Amino acid sequence: MSRRQKAGALLSLAALGLGLSLDSPALGLILFALFSWTTEPVPVELSAFLVLLLLPACGLLSFQESFAPFSGSTVWLIFAGMVLGLVLTATGLGDHLAGFGLRRLGRSPARLLFHLHLLGLAAAFLVPSGVVRVLLLIPIGMAVVDGLGGQKDRTLNAAVLLSLLCSTYYGGAGVMTGAVPNLVVAGQLERESGRVLYWAEWLQWMFPVMGLLRTALCWGVIYLLFGRRLPRVLEPGALPAAQPLEPRQRRALAILLLGVGLWAADSLHHIPPVYVGLILVVLCTLPGWGPLQFSQLRQVNFPFLFYIAALFSLGTALEKSGIDRGFVAGISGLLDLDGQGFPGQYLAITYMTVPLNFLMDNAAVAGVLTPAMIELGRAHLLEAVPSALSVAMAAGLVFLPYQSAPFMTAYSFRRLGMGQMVACMVCISLLTLFLLCPLNVLYWDWIGLL
Repeated sequence: MSRRQKAGALLSLAALGLGLSLDSPALGLILFALFSWTTEPVPVELSAFLVLLLLPACGLLSFQESFAPFSGSTVWLIFAGMVLGLVLTATGLGDHLAGFGLRRLGRSPARLLFHLHLLGLAAAFLVPSGVVRVLLLIPIGMAVVDGLGGQKDRTLNAAVLLSLLCSTYYGGAGVMTGAVPNLVVAGQLERESGRVLYWAEWLQWMFPVMGLLRTALCWGVIYLLFGRRLPRVLEPGALPAAQPLEPRQRRALAILLLGVGLWAADSLHHIPPVYVGLILVVLCTLPGWGPLQFSQLRQVNFPFLFYIAALFSLGTALEKSGIDRGFVAGISGLLDLDGQGFPGQYLAITYMTVPLNFLMDNAAVAGVLTPAMIELGRAHLLEAVPSALSVAMAAGLVFLPYQSAPFMTAYSFRRLGMGQMVACMVCISLLTLFLLCPLNVLYWDWIGLL
């Protein structure tokens, strides 16, 4: 165990003990999870399993409530995405697609990373679930790295995989269907005010800054942190000559394209994404036709689902304990909206929301704080739509991997170091918070939203 892991273990146990001694087990357990998942004294899956057991042991949830997320759609959507990722690797389709890309993406690090960012951003328009996008993109990114002969090269892995991950997640915040918190904010806005926020409106008000400029920001940060340390020309390794797809690969590609098409058209057919994913799993393992044998599902990282369940159960525990309501009351008392000036009042809502990101998944933050911030805005004569969008800007700020399932999903492939992810995420989120968020509010004022 490294010094960082030992320190993390001590901090985790100390935080849990402090929370219990102060009769605040929810906060203690949140801090236990924060330190455990960031420093990894034990595998993330094991610490997440401990969290699920500690929630009922501390009296925060019943055993059934703690493990209830396993009956929800998100866990099984992630499972379906894992199976699709397995299809890419087991059939060799990922290597084939990577070889196709390497012949066209360019050889200079700057150009390669630029094209990977475009691919990640484009995926945000096609596939609504950030987790599923990550599960589809990361195996392709790993195949690109392997095609360049850099499987053990930490810098090349970070440059390629973070390009896909950050562009599809951070850039996806500019598309309503590109991130789960966006959909939660839109739903809460409609429930609180009756105002339906349309996909095209979100694109107009969020995509220019939070989509395009933020993707450009991701490219700059990743290039400065990792890309400029790569050779000026990237030469592929033993890249085979282009070959036609094998029958098994063609079937795998057909299943993937069917999935992308169904997920992209969910507003037309109204089939829930989880049903689409599980139908694809059935097709993948269909005896005599599917590209996978059913027994190959053993290769899926099932223990990682404990982490996803723990995220949702912690959010439930926080809501039941009232910490979220106390947070809203406390932060609104500390930061006077009337003293911020217009349009800085909307930016103040963003800054007021950010601290809660460190205590729960960002989708839960959007669900908990959007109604409260809309009501707070009304008390200061602020419009409901920009107030909700201000919460969305904050919910899209992810500083540490445990704050959002797509980042931990990418980490589960074990090709990225925790330090690499944190350095990149902190830089992108800080620059977004202090540069792009103010710019976006000024853009709203310019186009007449405010």
